[in-house]
Amino acid sequence: MRTRSRSRGRSPARGGKTSAPSNSNVSSAPSKSGNPPPGYQLMFALKYYRTQPQISSTVLTSFVWCMCLVGFEKILRWLFKLNLVQNLSPILQNERNTQIIARHIGTDFAAAVMCSYLGLTVKNGGLGPIWESLKSPRSEKLYKKARKGYANRLWTYNAEGFRIFVFFFAYQFKNLWDAYVWNDGPEFIFHHTVSIITSWHGMYPGLGQIYAVFFMGLSEISTATLVLLANFDPTLGVDGLAEAFPLTKIICAVAFVVTFVTCRNVMWPYAGWHYWKDSLEALANPKDKLAKANSGILKRTLFVLVSLTFLQFLWLGQIFVMGYQEIQNM
Repeated sequence: MRTRSRSRGRSPARGGKTSAPSNSNVSSAPSKSGNPPPGYQLMFALKYYRTQPQISSTVLTSFVWCMCLVGFEKILRWLFKLNLVQNLSPILQNERNTQIIARHIGTDFAAAVMCSYLGLTVKNGGLGPIWESLKSPRSEKLYKKARKGYANRLWTYNAEGFRIFVFFFAYQFKNLWDAYVWNDGPEFIFHHTVSIITSWHGMYPGLGQIYAVFFMGLSEISTATLVLLANFDPTLGVDGLAEAFPLTKIICAVAFVVTFVTCRNVMWPYAGWHYWKDSLEALANPKDKLAKANSGILKRTLFVLVSLTFLQFLWLGQIFVMGYQEIQNM
């Protein structure tokens, strides 16, 4: 099986002209063809991801991106000290309040925007790489062949997916530190830890990098709107900010509902269903040596996927309940 994908993350099987590779030979590792890349490279540009990067380069890039997020947060803290900003509301004259807002915007919003941008700028971004690997416009028979070529989606190295994993991995480390410093609670510590482990497995040994374009890329659009809305929460954000800036809160709330429903309740089940089927096919294939060696990782990611999918529909119900209550209080 040919395991190296094109640089834009497309499957070799396109338009029914070439069928998807067979799963009879799926024991090769993610593509590392050519000479190994040098270590300790700072990898912001896509050109550094032509082959699977060394761990030293991944760690260095993640650390630098974490430091960038720290820098963004520090800049916002400084801006909030300006009289021009503080005069907007007495709420902004409290240093702790401005530190909370700086965290949500300088770290969470900036990181989520970066991940979603990387997902959107992939050719046919978001669900596109998954659809490219599956689609067959000429016949249902060819579609079924593409469906059986799960190894393209699970084990093939994808440069753009790997880069998204790197930035998502770094963001979750910063998230984990912030959750500890700000005493967010054990549920946030658990979430960020699971995210770190999942994204690391996506890079090494290399699992579902095509799926990362959506799960860690495009879907982070809803995270970007969520963290803006979190500023108005009296517990996780700033108490009284909603009363000081009611219109801003409404705009953020509407943006969050639209992006959450679109990304997490409409698009997410589509991507999740195909990842579920690919993983089960891999685990059921006795010739898939990669699946056999990484069966624990596959099962853990399936558990995380199912849990998140369930929680997101549960949160959708809570969104409608809270929205109804807000309308009643108007």
